[in-house]
Amino acid sequence: MIFYLNRTILATIVMSLALSVPTSGGTANWPQFRGAGGNPVAANQRVPDRFGPDENVLWKTRVPVGHSSPAVWGDRIFLTGSKGETLQVLCYDRSDGTLRWSRDFSMRGQEVMQHRDSSPAAPTTCVDSKRVYAYFGAYGLVALDHQGDIEWEKEFPVEDNMFGTGTSPILYGGSLYLVRDVAGLSAIHCLDPATGKVRWVRPRPDAGPNFSTPYIWARDGRGELVVAGSGTLRGYDAKTGDELWVVKGLASWITPSPVAAGDILVFGAFTAMNIPGRDRMSTGFDEEAGIPDNVLREPARFIAYFDKDGDGKIQEAELPESRVKDAFTWGDMNHDGGWELKEIEPFMVSDAAPGRNVLVAVRGGGSGDITKSHVLWEKTKGLPYVASPLIYRNRVYFVKEGGFFSCVDLKSGEDVYDMQRLGVGGEYYATPVAVGDRILVGAERGTMFVISATGEFEVVARNDLGEGIYATPAVVDDTLYVRTSEHLWAFKQHAK
Repeated sequence: MIFYLNRTILATIVMSLALSVPTSGGTANWPQFRGAGGNPVAANQRVPDRFGPDENVLWKTRVPVGHSSPAVWGDRIFLTGSKGETLQVLCYDRSDGTLRWSRDFSMRGQEVMQHRDSSPAAPTTCVDSKRVYAYFGAYGLVALDHQGDIEWEKEFPVEDNMFGTGTSPILYGGSLYLVRDVAGLSAIHCLDPATGKVRWVRPRPDAGPNFSTPYIWARDGRGELVVAGSGTLRGYDAKTGDELWVVKGLASWITPSPVAAGDILVFGAFTAMNIPGRDRMSTGFDEEAGIPDNVLREPARFIAYFDKDGDGKIQEAELPESRVKDAFTWGDMNHDGGWELKEIEPFMVSDAAPGRNVLVAVRGGGSGDITKSHVLWEKTKGLPYVASPLIYRNRVYFVKEGGFFSCVDLKSGEDVYDMQRLGVGGEYYATPVAVGDRILVGAERGTMFVISATGEFEVVARNDLGEGIYATPAVVDDTLYVRTSEHLWAFKQHAK
């Protein structure tokens, strides 16, 4: 019995280490969203600076529609996708991109998708040595073995989160964690990965719709499950679900995830709802759109400016490419295919929601409300809308929609450089990834930037893939895996 218990404890420790150590050279796993440990770093690896459809392509393979990031375990890559009312978990061979298997699941309900870039297959899978775990807001949580056979399923109610589901499941210390922040039912779920049996559930009664993936902050021999959303950042004991600490006054409706290095944790997010209505519409257009300020501040002028056919409404086709156009369905409250003054006026004149758009660094070791005692520094410019911040070599990197890249010192919060223009506007959904002396930054419009991580701001290369980039890349064995809107790519130096 003693031998069995010791062996079990050892196995748990090994699993915990395998899932919490950042990827480095020779590691054959990238087991969840943002890689092992939840900070996408491949410090001892190297991928080509220049890559694209005709350069350093090892292979590419067509994939279904979906925004989940590649998760890698050994010789397999796992994705999710969707086709009509069917949700899919897919497994590809890492050596050549061949599809090994796919499993289909029929939607149990219909999620509302009020943004053009929403997807029912947005959450990334997580993987261990035995199983792959996938979550769909329109189905629930499923566990399959590496051959694609279903081991267990857990159904959740299909809820209206307006833009679908974004959060991904994660593994730590022999437990599987899922945060479901949905109106009225928000909670953290801790399950046994082998059986799907619930170990504990921690309700989050004050949390509305959020899209952030939780993060495990391993410190002082304990795993703290850090969850952002609805104006707060909260730390929970990963074993029991007990709340340990909270930071308040943050962005109210968020997608980015927290990340830490040592004793400092960083989180930051931007939402249009946390700025006054008179300034809110300006956040939906790139600067180069050249729209007059009074148009963006006055609802009647806004309607008149874009109403090209004079029918008193704005049709989707009358808007330029922008965040505003992407969320057209959300603003069309009566579903008649046009925006009227009564539909957009409340958005443009209402007060800001509680909380602030801010990026904060939090010192570990606190308990209770640590908003005033443990926040080391904060930033209010260049904040990410979807992409999570990256910590690498004692610096914090983050990217703002529109193509503005920033870097600050982890300990002091002082700017290394501030809001440098990348040259491609639009959305930035993928979290930056560190590889050796490079930072990779993907623009939704299809460009992957390679930026130096050794000094001042320098764009080393600009690689155009010709397809939208929504997912965070993975890096394993000096190979870069990028999921675009139509393909999964593998890039490697001197590939034929």
